[in-house]
Amino acid sequence: MEGFGLIFGLKEKLQNTTIDTAQNPEVTGWITSTFLLGCVVGAAVSGVLTDSIGRRFSILIGSLLFVIGGAMQTGASVIGVLYAGRVVSGGGVGLMSAAVPLYIAETAPTETRGRLISIYQLMVTFGILIASCVNAAILSTLTGELEWRLAMGMQIIPAAILLLLIIILPFSPRWLVAKKRDAEALTVLARLRNAPEKSEVVQTEFRGIKQEQDEEDAAGSVSWLELLQKGVRMRVFLGSMLQLFQQWTGINVILYYAATLFTNMGFSMTDSSVTFVVVNAAINFIATFPGMWLVERIGRTKLMIGGGLLMGLSHCLICLFIGLTPRLPSLSWGAVIFIYVFTIAFAASWGPVVWVYQSEIFPINCRAKGTSICTISNWAWNAIIAKITPIFFRQISFYTYLIFGGMGFVMAAFVFFFVPETEGKSMEEMDKVFGRVPQTKASLEKDIPLRGFENFAAMRELDNLPAEKYRE
Repeated sequence: MEGFGLIFGLKEKLQNTTIDTAQNPEVTGWITSTFLLGCVVGAAVSGVLTDSIGRRFSILIGSLLFVIGGAMQTGASVIGVLYAGRVVSGGGVGLMSAAVPLYIAETAPTETRGRLISIYQLMVTFGILIASCVNAAILSTLTGELEWRLAMGMQIIPAAILLLLIIILPFSPRWLVAKKRDAEALTVLARLRNAPEKSEVVQTEFRGIKQEQDEEDAAGSVSWLELLQKGVRMRVFLGSMLQLFQQWTGINVILYYAATLFTNMGFSMTDSSVTFVVVNAAINFIATFPGMWLVERIGRTKLMIGGGLLMGLSHCLICLFIGLTPRLPSLSWGAVIFIYVFTIAFAASWGPVVWVYQSEIFPINCRAKGTSICTISNWAWNAIIAKITPIFFRQISFYTYLIFGGMGFVMAAFVFFFVPETEGKSMEEMDKVFGRVPQTKASLEKDIPLRGFENFAAMRELDNLPAEKYRE
């Protein structure tokens, strides 16, 4: 957007043309980085906020921050205000990215929990699609300052709607139990299950929540360092690693640099910045639907393994087709097709499933803190990859896709060997899935034939072994 670039020093007029300024790359990098920095900070404070004031009020604060940040960006006339608005908006997004999946996980029935958390990712992809369509319409109809200010201002609308709707939603029943508000928790649970408070389904689930909370209370409050205790640290590690791998799929490279990628393949600026980007956003949205269905059909781990393999293969083929394009230009369409195949694979697997997994695995007393750490991993690696990817493309060009392709195969192997299946398990049953983690891999491999860490129930039997079996 020319008007945006001229105001904030990204572009300058030279005779009858507009060119990039020398500081364009630095300013563009800071516009992206300040938002991601805010996301990291928002995710970091989510562990404290969601425990102290609740998941519901945390979402309300997050949406309010996004509205304020969006207004600052829309009205900005100097670069400092724009940066500040990006940080504030990022703080809201980081906070909500931890609180929203957590809220859904704690209010959803066990049998549909994965599908309902997947709606979170579905709405993210829907927002990307709407933003792509709005930007395409603005670019083709408006010019000047109104062009970019309208685009900035449009982001406030969904945040304002969320701000109003969250007011009428109930608190998480599990958070209410943790705060000793049992009567209110039972009422909310009955409302969520659309059943009387004395019905068997409501009473059974309520007793399960109470039992877990009583056990957690007996163990004492959980500090941040106590997330490293046996039976919890592996969950923190798995959640953080899955978020790391989600970013190393390369999805944000495709989303952030889509127009540049298509232009470098030889397509026109109009097709690259409008047509192909909107089509990719539409595919990203539509492909999330099969993921929502499959997550409760074939489980979390199989979906991530299959998705990782297909994404890895897609990246390798994108690299191949781009490499052959100079000799046979029509092969650039092969690269476009496999960018879309990659998007389908991501949207149906690692897009929604990682958020499902991290939101359901932690015990109630450290659920907010564990989710916070995992979400920090997501945004921190998002920022790192956004910063280093342009360097990769400058140094090794299209071979950069091989890095992400290799990571696709690595993440599939990681899930196969180390990630246990949680599909069909209630949140109160996760200790049975994970149990206590043995301290030496040698003792585990000697005494129990496992596929990675899948048989966590068997691991718990090791708790009765002599102390020398464990490494402190």
